[in-house]
Amino acid sequence: MFCLCMNCGVSLSAEIKYTEPEVKEARFDTADVNLLKVDRDKLASSVAAYVVNSVKDGADAAAMEKARKLLGFALHLSPRNRDAVIANFQFKKGLAKRKIQPEYSPVTLAEVLQSRAMFLIKNGGNLNVDLAGYMLFVAVQVDSTNETAIYELEMYRKDIGAIDWSSLLGEVTKAKGSK
Repeated sequence: MFCLCMNCGVSLSAEIKYTEPEVKEARFDTADVNLLKVDRDKLASSVAAYVVNSVKDGADAAAMEKARKLLGFALHLSPRNRDAVIANFQFKKGLAKRKIQPEYSPVTLAEVLQSRAMFLIKNGGNLNVDLAGYMLFVAVQVDSTNETAIYELEMYRKDIGAIDWSSLLGEVTKAKGSK
């Protein structure tokens, strides 16, 4: 078994890297969004706390991509949010993450995100509807048992379209030779 790894050249100790989301201009940190700044900041802190407290050291690529999406979302809600900025920095540098005392449990956070998303959709406007899609996605990531959020996300995808993460995260440069 040892020689298999030697022959294929794959290192089992290869570390999965966190790619920082590109947040040049926070998309949802504006008065055009029907959420108060204090609410955006509270949601950003709650999402950052969820990420820090749920992503374990040595996480796989899927967990790191989920962390990237959720922290990117948090930073677009509130780019100066202390918890989101610190969490992003710690993930980027591969540092030990300090646990954050969440204001909401994951179940409650998902419910809040889902209900606010529905409020934004009812208010209309491109920015509100776009934010609602991200909120529904994050709600399902935080609590995959929230059937209402799952249903609303699927209806959002059917009626409006897929969630475009490149607009929140920036383009990820791929290594040479990868597809």
